[in-house]
Amino acid sequence: MSELAFHVEKLAPGYDLGAFDCGEPSYNQWLTDHAMQAVTAGASVVYLLLETGPKAPERVVGYFAICPTLVVRNDMPKPLQRKVLRSAPGWLLAKLALDNTRRGDKAHQWGSQLLRAALETIIGASEVGGGQIIVVDADNAGLVGWYERHGFARTGGDSLRLYMKVATARKYLGPAE
Repeated sequence: MSELAFHVEKLAPGYDLGAFDCGEPSYNQWLTDHAMQAVTAGASVVYLLLETGPKAPERVVGYFAICPTLVVRNDMPKPLQRKVLRSAPGWLLAKLALDNTRRGDKAHQWGSQLLRAALETIIGASEVGGGQIIVVDADNAGLVGWYERHGFARTGGDSLRLYMKVATARKYLGPAE
């Protein structure tokens, strides 16, 4: 059987990043030209969604990058400010991109699965190093609704920055298996 398999791994030297195409040149370029540099500098950790098959080489079909951040409580949506420190430790979901070949697959919902992997990674990191808030910059207005459907809240207006409490992410993901 020629079933494809998918798994997430940290970016390390040796991956072919050049074939990745999410349709957004700046995200493609960041992955090929800057992701390894960000990892080497300790600025962020980049995770790859890899596709493998019995007759095909391993291929990058998605990625996300996370890094620690500091969140000012008053910058957050009012409903999320309760029990948050004035300057709260948090995690920035700095990048999340899915290859064009995996978009629109309603059965697998690869974008949602990639976001789930990012949230699981952030929750794991928060259990080791703390963090109350997850921040994402949607980069364009078309993504705001998608992040809101996944539990993120925005401050309103034209802001593309969205927030989620780590505790909310735990609930969103459900009980650990």
